[in-house]
Amino acid sequence: MNKVMIAVEGISDEGAVRSILREFGLDVNMVQGKGGKSALLKKLPAYNQAAKFMPWFVLVDMDTVDGCVVASVREWLPVPADLMVFRVAVAEIESWLLADRDAIADFLGVSASKVPRNPDSLQDPKQEIINLARKSRRRDIREGLVPRPNSGTSVGPTYASDIRDFGLRLWRPRIAADESPSLARCLQRVEQLAVTLGR
Repeated sequence: MNKVMIAVEGISDEGAVRSILREFGLDVNMVQGKGGKSALLKKLPAYNQAAKFMPWFVLVDMDTVDGCVVASVREWLPVPADLMVFRVAVAEIESWLLADRDAIADFLGVSASKVPRNPDSLQDPKQEIINLARKSRRRDIREGLVPRPNSGTSVGPTYASDIRDFGLRLWRPRIAADESPSLARCLQRVEQLAVTLGR
């Protein structure tokens, strides 16, 4: 199985990226980044240089639905290496996770009817997941994903690890791609990489 180096903003993104690669018979070699978006973008030129010799998949969040993804990609990485897959989630990777409505509803312990459609249009998908978690039938979800009062944090204590595990074990990228155009484009690009590596 071909192995790919990956770089992500944080640990919550890692599970979904592993699942995307797995869809095309690819595995993770090593995980880089996990220090936030700004730190990842600073290292992007070095990752791109490395992608001249080994396959890389780098994912960042757009953090807005108002900007132009194409323009941002050209600014951040004008000339991607042949073995570089650089993708931008609109607006956050949580929008991709929400796109598998049945799986996220089951994970959060809520009705699928409460999960919004067109997740790529959500201004704050992470907050949407937290709001759904507040309504969960499961105590562990409410206590783990929802920030505690006066904690000064935007997410609950187990949010990152729980979202990582959901992305790895329960989330279905191909199902989600039907609801998320930005994810569908990502899958197409990863498939192209898999074909290139299989030659």
